[in-house]
Amino acid sequence: MGDIVTGVDSSSACTSSTVPCLQSEGISFVGRYYSSTTQIEGKKLTPSEAGLLSAAGLQVVAVYEDGPTSYSYFSAERGTADAGGALEQAQAIGQPHGSAIYFTVDYNATASDIAANITAYFAAIAAALSGTYKVGVYGSGAVCAAITEAGLAQLAWLSQSTGWSGYSQFSAWAIKQGPEQSICGLNSDSDVAHGEFGAFHV
Repeated sequence: MGDIVTGVDSSSACTSSTVPCLQSEGISFVGRYYSSTTQIEGKKLTPSEAGLLSAAGLQVVAVYEDGPTSYSYFSAERGTADAGGALEQAQAIGQPHGSAIYFTVDYNATASDIAANITAYFAAIAAALSGTYKVGVYGSGAVCAAITEAGLAQLAWLSQSTGWSGYSQFSAWAIKQGPEQSICGLNSDSDVAHGEFGAFHV
């Protein structure tokens, strides 16, 4: 993988003072959130922030998360609702078609969880996003493998949780999350990516 680039994902908003620091740290992309329910200040990507990052040459990666997620969160109905929220926010941001929106499974899902509710959730998302955005899945190696192999997501973002099911066996990631750390004052995790991983400029 000679095309590795480095990035961060953050629940903190990037500002005009953050961006030069990110550039100096060699950051190529920033993962930021879409959400319909979050109450965390700064978590949700805004059009102005997307414009700021893009103008600085930093790519944006969109990830949808209402969370916290557990088995009971997932269903076909929830997939349709989350996809609708993601599409609405992507349009507001000006996210170009053909880039990706990742959806999170932020717990160590069992095989039966994946086979039932989580697969139904991603099937609904894949149907809703068809013809607009690539579907990305964030989660354990087992989740990433199952959902991509089923053709319900084109891209996978492997969680940093090394103890989760399938972590060491899954190598087909587009983005791989590293340790949680404060980068340029952001509440963030480090990431690496390679190939086409669904990032964009507005």
